[in-house]
Amino acid sequence: MFNTDDTGTGTGDNAMTRRATGTLISVLLAFPCHAAELITAELIQQVIDTTDAAAMNRDTAGIGAHLSDAFEKVIEFPHDKWMAKVRINKQEYLTLIDAGWTTVEEYTYRRADTEIHVMPDGLSGLSYSTVTEHVVQDGKAMTSKFREYATYELEDGRPVITRVSGHTLIGDTTPQ
Repeated sequence: MFNTDDTGTGTGDNAMTRRATGTLISVLLAFPCHAAELITAELIQQVIDTTDAAAMNRDTAGIGAHLSDAFEKVIEFPHDKWMAKVRINKQEYLTLIDAGWTTVEEYTYRRADTEIHVMPDGLSGLSYSTVTEHVVQDGKAMTSKFREYATYELEDGRPVITRVSGHTLIGDTTPQ
C-alpha cells in the first residue's frame, strides 16, 4: 500500500509523521509568543502618566482601567503608637477614591522622584515615587505626601498595576 525505501520504512508514514511533527511544533511555538511579551520601563511610564492624568481629572474609571483584576492597595498609617496596615482590593479602592472625590472642593496631584525597575525576567516591574496630594475640603486645605511603591505586570498583553503600597508622612504636611 505504501512505497518503501531500502530500510523498509514506508515513505507515506514518514510524510505523515513529518506533517504531524511540523504541526505540533507550530502549535507549541505559538504559545511562547504570547508568554514572551515583556514589560518595559516605557510601558510602566505610560501607565504612570495615564493614571496620573486620570487622578488629576478625578477619573476613577480611567484609573481602574490600568489596575489588575487582582489589584491590591496596602495602606499604612500611624495609629496610636503603632503603624496600622489595611489591604483593599481593586473594587474597594475605586469605591473609596470615587467617594472621596465627591467631597473634595479642590484636588491637585503631583508625582516626583520616580524610579522604574524592570525585573531581570522582563515579566514584571516596580516603580518608586513620592506623590504629593493637595486637597481642599470644607474650606480647609491639606497637603499630604506618600512614598509609593507599585508593581506592574502584563495582563492580557497590556501593562497593569498589580499592587500599590507605601507610607504616608505623619499628619498634615501642608507647608506653614
